[in-house]
Amino acid sequence: MVDFLRRNANWIAIALVLSLGANLFMGGIIAGRLMHGGFGHHRMEKIEGGDQVGWIVRRIAEDMPEGQRQAFREAMDSRKDQLIALGKQMHDAREAVRDAIRQRPFDRAAFDSAAASLGTTQQAFGKEFSDAIGDAIELAAGKPASN
Repeated sequence: MVDFLRRNANWIAIALVLSLGANLFMGGIIAGRLMHGGFGHHRMEKIEGGDQVGWIVRRIAEDMPEGQRQAFREAMDSRKDQLIALGKQMHDAREAVRDAIRQRPFDRAAFDSAAASLGTTQQAFGKEFSDAIGDAIELAAGKPASN
């Protein structure tokens, strides 16, 4: 056995170093996943546009007491059409900004107008979304919504 170790010491050392490197690599991946949301949860930043709203609603519902989840979802569903309409307006406003940027020759007034419109629609969507969530949480808890 000792003779085998002497003859193959270099190969054994290389194998041990490679094994250590692989273990450190896998340990880093596992630690990173656990520190950033674990396995099986999607991060919102990786979700496309409209699906972010659904992701946020699901995450809020998951954190609510079991008896309030359904009431919360129903309250959010009652505002769904309005949120979808505002989301469509926001999408259209983003497209207008993109079109203004691509326009040649560049028209600063058209860009400024499109950017201002985008800001307005983003604010309107944000307000409606936060109001919908707040009202739905209050309704789920048995309080009247504070429209």
